[in-house]
Amino acid sequence: MQKWLRITLIVSGSLIGLLILLWLGLAWHIRHNKDQILRQISDRLNDRLHGGELLIKDMEPSLVRSFPNVSVALEGVSVKDSLWNIHHHPLVDVARIFVKINTFSLLKKQLDIKQISLEEGNIYLFTDSTGYSNAGMLKKNTKVKAEGKGMAADITRFQLNNVNLVIDNQQKHKLFSFAIRDLRGNFRNHDSGWVCNMRTALQVASLAFNTERGSFLKDKSLQTDLEITYNRNKKLLEIPQQVLYVADQKITAGASFSFGDQPRSFTVHIIAEQIPFRLASSMLTPKITAKLDSINLDNPLDADCVIKGVMQPGDQPGVNVSWKTENNHVTTKGMELQECSFTGRFSNEWQPGEHTDENSVVSIYGLKARTYGIPVAADTIDITNLRHPTLAGYFKADFPLTDLNNAQGEDGVFKFTGGTAKAGLYYKGGITAGDTIIPYLKGQIQLKDGAMEYTPRNLQFNACNALMNFNGRDLSMENISIRTQKSSLQMEGSVRNIATLYFSAPEKLELDWKVSSTGIDLNEFKAFLGKRRQSKRTSIAANRRKISRIASQLDVMLSSCIINISVQVDKLTYGNFLAQQVKADLSMKESNINLRQVSLAHAGGSINMSGVMTQDGINNRFKINTGIRNVHVDQLFHAFNNFGMQSLSSKNLRGIFSATAAISGNILDNGKMSPQSMYGTLSFDLRQGALVHFEPLEDIGNLVFRRRNLDNITFDNVKNTLTLQGNKIIVPPMQINSSALYMDISGVYAMTKGTDMYITVPLRNPKKDEDLNKEERKLRRKKGIVLHLHAMDGEDGKVKIKLGGKKDKPEEAEL
Repeated sequence: MQKWLRITLIVSGSLIGLLILLWLGLAWHIRHNKDQILRQISDRLNDRLHGGELLIKDMEPSLVRSFPNVSVALEGVSVKDSLWNIHHHPLVDVARIFVKINTFSLLKKQLDIKQISLEEGNIYLFTDSTGYSNAGMLKKNTKVKAEGKGMAADITRFQLNNVNLVIDNQQKHKLFSFAIRDLRGNFRNHDSGWVCNMRTALQVASLAFNTERGSFLKDKSLQTDLEITYNRNKKLLEIPQQVLYVADQKITAGASFSFGDQPRSFTVHIIAEQIPFRLASSMLTPKITAKLDSINLDNPLDADCVIKGVMQPGDQPGVNVSWKTENNHVTTKGMELQECSFTGRFSNEWQPGEHTDENSVVSIYGLKARTYGIPVAADTIDITNLRHPTLAGYFKADFPLTDLNNAQGEDGVFKFTGGTAKAGLYYKGGITAGDTIIPYLKGQIQLKDGAMEYTPRNLQFNACNALMNFNGRDLSMENISIRTQKSSLQMEGSVRNIATLYFSAPEKLELDWKVSSTGIDLNEFKAFLGKRRQSKRTSIAANRRKISRIASQLDVMLSSCIINISVQVDKLTYGNFLAQQVKADLSMKESNINLRQVSLAHAGGSINMSGVMTQDGINNRFKINTGIRNVHVDQLFHAFNNFGMQSLSSKNLRGIFSATAAISGNILDNGKMSPQSMYGTLSFDLRQGALVHFEPLEDIGNLVFRRRNLDNITFDNVKNTLTLQGNKIIVPPMQINSSALYMDISGVYAMTKGTDMYITVPLRNPKKDEDLNKEERKLRRKKGIVLHLHAMDGEDGKVKIKLGGKKDKPEEAEL
């Protein structure tokens, strides 16, 4: 056993020694015949060139690298075409090339190159705008049989390390640029073409099929084991569908390129399963990526991309991308979709023809999602013309109204506690801010049995029903019914151009509204006297997950638009005020209410008015013109809280009252009249009147008219024009002929302090003149004793009447 081991070691050592001697001999042979071998290599490579120049700075043997064959290292290798001095793009410019040579071919003094490896440099295939290419100097590979010298073998293996490969076709506006870290491949020739297998790791600097449109896969890493086939008869280069890793994402890709008759077509097919949306969008051209930048999907999706085009100048390839996702979370600049499932596609050829942004379309099919808690669905949504995007789609929803609370956030316009909503809307219009596309909205929204609070006014509503019809650009609202605790309203209305102005100019919108009711208690609507409670305005970023743009804009529209209201109410109450057969025509803006015309029946008569109220929260300034006809004066005073008077109230008055007034004043936010705020004029006519238990006159009776009944003083007619100045009422000279006494009155009546009235009282008893006519009564009324009284505020705040009058007798006014 030891003998055979010894023999084996001796033989092995001898063979190794012989091999070492052989390699040393080959090294000596290469160095000794360096010029000859370099010339053979140059001739071998130049055999593939036509009209070009090959430069090799130096050559050294590399024995160990390609054992059992021999390699030589060519240093500083460049290949330039004849026009290099014009375009300055050498076809090859590398630091070194390792050439693997068949060892036995050297012994036969022949050169058989098996493999070429390129390191540290560039390969640049350049085509100028005229179609000239620096790769045109490469000849076809032909096998040349030389008599007695055998057949020259093809180069079957190649390798690239840290080499930049650029295919720059300026004629066809295409640029493919790859930074190859490592590439190993081999060629296998056959009768109809060849097959190339390679393993590579590279960085894509550019994959631009049209340089004006930008690059696919820009700055993305790529690793793959790739197989490429070429059919010489069909002139077809094919890459079968196979696995690639792009930016560490597994995808499958395949391609085919035709080099036959014009136009030379190509197809690229990419399939990606469970790819992040951001990564997928970044693989597309910058313009497409920018269009998708406002969209984000939390979960991956499945995508399929097909790129088809022709290799000719200015061609923009067709791009078709399809995708699907389930239970995803989608966010855009104006909307958020939860539990979102859909399929979709992108194509830059919506209509047959050009591949452009204007002819591009993004389609979404079978959308099911919840947006801010509201379930929505759409069969098909199309976004066309990505230069000026237009969205078109039919949207459906059926949900409880309480879901809208999530859509509005904590400071929503409405807070819902019950009811349902059903919607079916077709929308077509722009989706970017500032676009000029006229929106089109058609369909219905139906509300049933709603219960809600209108938060800007703190109003509670229930039994709400409505049908809203969108007919393109306008909105009509029909069959609207609303109940409050004490009121019931039926309404209908319309808004013109709502689709156009809702977002762009809500202040230009006009809401025409008709209201009818069997009974309204305005005490429930006192909040409309105050300024609207504004929603909190926070940044879009802070509210992005709390409030939708559409819901928040509703508050903006309602506060900014003009609301024209026509009212017909059978019965209306407000505090002590009771009216019937109310008809009103008014308009409401953000800061004022304009009463164009109001008519009603009250206290046995009628009231007409017009005016305006400016809303400012605490004090709401109003100006009003009023005509009052034949109302019972005691009911009128009771309805308006005695107009702020302390001494004279509804308990003291009887009669039929008519008047015209032009008054301004303030109403508090609780609906009450602001004290001492009214200014203007009041012309009145009181018929069949009476003063009942009016304390100042009772004081006079106790003083001088003990035998006359001053508890109930009647008079046929009293009229005058009063001037209201806040706290004071200016009373021009006025005669009163009553059942108990004659009086001439003038001066200032103050609602709090400042009363300064002069009263002339003839002591003649009017009962003695009952049978006289008007003229005779006028002559007799001042015969006899006449008292001159002065009414002033006392220390206790009550009006006190004392003897005394003006030095100048006041002018008398006839009745």
